[in-house]
Order: sequence, then C-alpha cells, then structure tokens
Amino acid sequence: MSAPLPERPRGFLINAWIANELVNALLARNLAEEGVDSGFYGTLSVIGVWGPLTPSDVADKTGTPLTTVSDRLRRMVADGDVERVAHPADGRSHLVQLTPEGDARWRQGWPALQRTIAQVGDNLERPVEEVEAALEDLLAALRRAARTTTPVS
Repeated sequence: MSAPLPERPRGFLINAWIANELVNALLARNLAEEGVDSGFYGTLSVIGVWGPLTPSDVADKTGTPLTTVSDRLRRMVADGDVERVAHPADGRSHLVQLTPEGDARWRQGWPALQRTIAQVGDNLERPVEEVEAALEDLLAALRRAARTTTPVS
C-alpha cells in the first residue's frame, strides 16, 4: 500500500496564474460586448499608456520575450494599429506607437475596461488600492527575480 500524497498547498504563484486566466476571460467577454477583439489588446494598451516605446521596452513592461513581442508588433503594424517611427536618440533603433486607427480601437475598449474594473472591485473583500499595491509589489519582485540568474546545481 502506498503512502498518501502530501497535501499540495496553493501558493501565490498558482493563484497569480489563475487570476491571469480569470482576468483574460472576463476582459475578453467585456471587450467582445464592445465589439473589440481582445487579441493583442494588452500590448495595444501598454503602447497606448507608455508609448512611444522601443520593442525592448514593450518586452520589459509586459514580461514577454523580445522575439514574441517583435512578432506581435509585426502583426500589429500589418493590421494598421501600430507604426514604427525613428528613435530620436538612437539611429540604430526604432519606436512603436499607436496609429490613429490603433488609438481608436484601444479607446473603443475603455468601457469594457471600466466595466471589468467595476466587476472585480465590487467583489473584492478589501480596497482596490490595497490589492493594486500588492500586485505592484509582486510585479516588481517578479521583474527582479527574472533579472537574477540562479546557478544550476
């Protein structure tokens, strides 16, 4: 007879992953209600909020590998949502920014974003600001951890 398996604790990392899945599903549903495709909407938002940005900046902000970001940006340029512009301080680099069409599509999703925030906020057991502060701490810790290399034993 085999020994019973130890209880598997649910840690913050699995809960963060589950939260990501739930946010994606809720936001996609709300964006669909506004007639906005949720594909690349997060990247569109990052560029809309912080842009213009270099592709490396987009990768850093999203935690997405640069190769994935580059492919995504190529598609967004082809779709007409993003354009490449010269980098004013670095002739070897370029910036990406929203086109007027991309900005309009991003803004079309704002009611869905507000509805999603309200739906989540109305169901929290603590203030939104407290949860947001904890998430900012988690993001900062994850970014620091990603920059640290751990030797393989």
